[in-house]
Amino acid sequence: MPSLDNIKTLLGISDNTQDNLLNLYLTRATLFVKNYCNIDEIPAELDEVIEDIAVYRYRMNGVENVKSESKGSLSETYHDSMPDDIIAQLNRYRRVKVV
Repeated sequence: MPSLDNIKTLLGISDNTQDNLLNLYLTRATLFVKNYCNIDEIPAELDEVIEDIAVYRYRMNGVENVKSESKGSLSETYHDSMPDDIIAQLNRYRRVKVV
């Protein structure tokens, strides 16, 4: 099962002030994986992927729909979709949905 403590460690958060938001990202990441892979039960092997998705979405908070940003000599480029390494891991568990 994905762990709030693991997410907080990855983000360097040591207090509880962000717990509600992180739990929301964790829940949404879990639903994303279930929907993307067309599965009802999540294998333990995907727990780390779910945590990575929650961390990614937390870090992207506030830069939705922004592709790049420049301030002086500093320039940042953002992903406009889920990173390829996460999608590659999910694709191994993806099932074809028959309509």
